[in-house]
Amino acid sequence: MKNLWEAFKAIGINLPKLKDITVLKFSSLIHVDNSIKIEGSTVILNPERLSGKQKRALKHLLRAEVLPEAGAILDENSNPIIGEALDVLPAIEETAKKFRSIIPAKDIPLLNACLFLRARFQAGVSVEDLKGQIVRVYGARGRNFANLCTAGYLEEWFWPLYEELLRAYPDDPREAAGKFRTLYNSILNDLPWTEFVSSRASATTVTDHIEEKMRRNTEMGVRYLNVHGLGEANVRKVLKLLPDIQKQTGAVVARLDQDTTRVFVRLEIPPGALPE
Repeated sequence: MKNLWEAFKAIGINLPKLKDITVLKFSSLIHVDNSIKIEGSTVILNPERLSGKQKRALKHLLRAEVLPEAGAILDENSNPIIGEALDVLPAIEETAKKFRSIIPAKDIPLLNACLFLRARFQAGVSVEDLKGQIVRVYGARGRNFANLCTAGYLEEWFWPLYEELLRAYPDDPREAAGKFRTLYNSILNDLPWTEFVSSRASATTVTDHIEEKMRRNTEMGVRYLNVHGLGEANVRKVLKLLPDIQKQTGAVVARLDQDTTRVFVRLEIPPGALPE
């Protein structure tokens, strides 16, 4: 929070002995000047001792600067869980830093919000309200990202995918990042119509699940399914299963993108080929 010190100064909260703020806390149990206490690079504020103008400016500062960085996405009617968001920030920073340079810039606040949601979920805290806020702000894309993040797909699927692309384009990291964003956007936009093939699932389990999912999709008017496999074993598994899946569902391969370590297949069911 390198700019936080200057932001506080701008709203009349002067911290002359402090040039950088790493932790911000709120408490009514402080007795220095009845509003501010400094411990190292930690600032403790008692908002109730601030002027009305400072309170309003502080609220705007938290909403515009601090909480988005900590991943707390707030609508106008919500009450910020300030302390919790700031406590979580160091824990989510390592993961957030890895993805900031390879996902679209517009998704960085969404990334922070979903990492914050996951941290609360893992701590056993109810996340329905926060997830609802994410969906209201980001729509279906936000819901899909939240589901992927909570299920661990950032580390288990997206980062390994990016590493595979870096190996495929060792002399062109920009090309690797570009291809990653293309796959990333496709997955995020079409998550309900996407199947990730797990190395832990048997071939029969994968086949049955894809067939069931495609039949269910057609009942909702969606006549396609995107299948992703990562790793040499999963590439072989997907390619081996395709003929049987096509036979059982009537689907055709509309797109096939593969190399030795990853595969993407778009299966489409033509009109008139609706399975029984």
